[in-house]
Amino acid sequence: MFSLNSKSTEPIYIQLEKAIVKYIHLGVYEKDSLLPSVRSLATELGINPNTVSKAYKNLEANGVIYTISGKGVFVNGTQSLSGVKKLAEKNIKLHLKDAKNAGLKRSEIMKIINIVWEENESD
Repeated sequence: MFSLNSKSTEPIYIQLEKAIVKYIHLGVYEKDSLLPSVRSLATELGINPNTVSKAYKNLEANGVIYTISGKGVFVNGTQSLSGVKKLAEKNIKLHLKDAKNAGLKRSEIMKIINIVWEENESD
């Protein structure tokens, strides 16, 4: 279900976090849905359980998921993505300022945004 790229410069745990957030946003995982256990997801993806654990811990710290001891890891729901959205907005603003200071024109930035948006539409 999850598509991770071991050749990417982006760490696997971050790729996993983004994939889970994406699936919550798309409605694949609804509020209070049970996520796979750390061990089963690690086995399924062929990655270290510590990698899955790190992704889950970060998502839990951001309020995206919650853990019930002895029961598992659950989704807080799409409203829980507000923290993730705020962080994304902050990062976008920071990078847009960098791009502007580097001399990129608005039209060049908009072209990049459209390319990225179209790539995401096809995912």
